[in-house]
Amino acid sequence: MVSGPLPQEIYVWQRVWNDQVEAALTKASKSVAGFAALAAEIDVRESAPKIFRPNLDYAALKSSGRFISLAIRIDPFTGPFNENDRAAEAVVKLARDVVAGAHDHDLDPAELQVDFDCGEWKLDGYRTWLRQIRAAVAPVPVTPTILPSWLKHGAFTKLAHECGGFILQVHSVALPQRVEDTRQLTDPTRAVEWVEHAAHVGVPFRVSLPTYSYLVAFDASGKLCGISAEGPSARWPREARVVRWDAQPEAMARLLARWQQARPAIFRGVCWYRLPVAADNLNWSWKTLAVVMQEHAPKRQLRVVASKSQPSEIVAINEGEADEPLPKTILARWSGAKLIAADALEGYDLKDSVANNMLMFELNRSGGVLRLPPDGKHKIGWIRCEPPTAIEVSFAADSPRSAELAASLARNRP
Repeated sequence: MVSGPLPQEIYVWQRVWNDQVEAALTKASKSVAGFAALAAEIDVRESAPKIFRPNLDYAALKSSGRFISLAIRIDPFTGPFNENDRAAEAVVKLARDVVAGAHDHDLDPAELQVDFDCGEWKLDGYRTWLRQIRAAVAPVPVTPTILPSWLKHGAFTKLAHECGGFILQVHSVALPQRVEDTRQLTDPTRAVEWVEHAAHVGVPFRVSLPTYSYLVAFDASGKLCGISAEGPSARWPREARVVRWDAQPEAMARLLARWQQARPAIFRGVCWYRLPVAADNLNWSWKTLAVVMQEHAPKRQLRVVASKSQPSEIVAINEGEADEPLPKTILARWSGAKLIAADALEGYDLKDSVANNMLMFELNRSGGVLRLPPDGKHKIGWIRCEPPTAIEVSFAADSPRSAELAASLARNRP
């Protein structure tokens, strides 16, 4: 076992590069050892391979001053895995083109990563692909991303030793079948176990850790009906319950701290998936990742305020270091004034007004998947009273009068 800082890298998996991606790359470059950029994705299931290539900014990658890995993603494919057949030729050609394209832009990639969720019983076939890829891009190293389920197979041990290294992915390794399964993308206990198993393979490896979230939909019976990395799907039933399947920053900080205190000697680094970009609502902010990379749990500080203006705006403010779910229930109270009008805004419903100069704003189904990033603000609603008066707001659970409010609501409903 060894201790000490682990090199940390970040995946740049954005399919469209823009000013926000380049700004995020510049910000992160001061804190990481390297970046791994998605360079191409290929689907070989049809007779004519389908290839997508992001508009990489090679100059921005090079100017980061960090070592750069390029990655190709192979879409699900069940075989056959033969040498020199149509599928193999397409994959090998793409790998060669990716490396050659980088060289054409004066970028020498430190490695080529291959991201393919191969069926665990097809690893011998996948090994033939990797052998051909290595020959095509030599002397650039070829590093596969692997799943924990592969570790128990002798075929994987052979594959790993031929490649000389691998990246162990410990997040979202199985689809959630129940709402309870969406508590965390990575089970820290199992991640530690998988790292110990990976060390027995006898090949240097890194570990991929998550920073992102999925949206997961369950039907009325609690059965999984969809998962999305981009937002709610129009294909999901209208009555579906949509929940977030999140990477937990506190758990990831503890994992990192544990491994930096003691880890197998051939465990060589951590790769964070993925680069925080301002417009990415299903990923941590840079502030969160930067804190976690220092082995610290991010500070949590969410509050709700009411403006002194008329109408008074009810606003949630995140002054912490991690994304926060919007508060479920907000109480608003005042005295010495008459309610003239009020309304809820995005993600909230205005509940019944009650006798004791109180209103309640309650998070609705759409608001339940929203998150407020660090330094973020979200308008919950507004209230107008006459004469103008100060509005006192609080989370319902924090209010000593929440029981009174609930009773009042019950009495005043028709």
